[in-house]
Amino acid sequence: MVNLLIFIQISQNGSIYDTFIVGRNSCIRCSFQELPKDRPSTKTIHVDGIFMHYFIRELHYAPFYMQTFRKQNHGTSFLVQLTPVAKQIVDYNWNRRLDYLIRERCELEHTLSWLSTLGGAFSALGDYFINCAEIAGKISINQLKLALRLNDPSIVARCRLYLSLSLIQRTQFKLAKKIIYNEYITAKRNVVLDTRLINMCKGVWCKLQYERQLYYKKLYEAIYDPSSNPILT
Repeated sequence: MVNLLIFIQISQNGSIYDTFIVGRNSCIRCSFQELPKDRPSTKTIHVDGIFMHYFIRELHYAPFYMQTFRKQNHGTSFLVQLTPVAKQIVDYNWNRRLDYLIRERCELEHTLSWLSTLGGAFSALGDYFINCAEIAGKISINQLKLALRLNDPSIVARCRLYLSLSLIQRTQFKLAKKIIYNEYITAKRNVVLDTRLINMCKGVWCKLQYERQLYYKKLYEAIYDPSSNPILT
């Protein structure tokens, strides 16, 4: 049965690159380091890597071609020596597409870092000025759009938490609570736990509780203690 198989060993500069066995209905990669010694015939051929790539591909995906090759060469071992190609194949269309994607991602990450710095400044001022909190919220939304385009779930979650901070500063506690809770549950259910994201959710949640308690305390004092509100006196 072994004598009916075709062994193909690919080497380059004296080092074994890969080994394949062509059986009755399949061409599979194996881990043989040397060709069997008792083969009836061994042929050494010199081809370039491009030809070998397409040849192995045809053996994998073209059953008729593989069966024809097997019938003509059964029991033969091939020692393939890879040679330099005469002309490299360059996929210029894919190269241009890849270049565009790389440049786009670099620009998106650069813009995202600038927005993060700017948003942090307005968020810090948002504790004292409502208009700064509104601007911080708009920056967070733009960050979220960029993060969705980058398709990075971790950055998307952080941008939503930044937005919840702006909502807290604008006393929109119910919506902020919903965002923080959803992000926390999603982070806890991930296969790989992001402890930084989970701790961030806990920190924003503490901020929500503190600001909500402070808000209702001021509201209570304004209603039931007129002396604390100059407008009502």
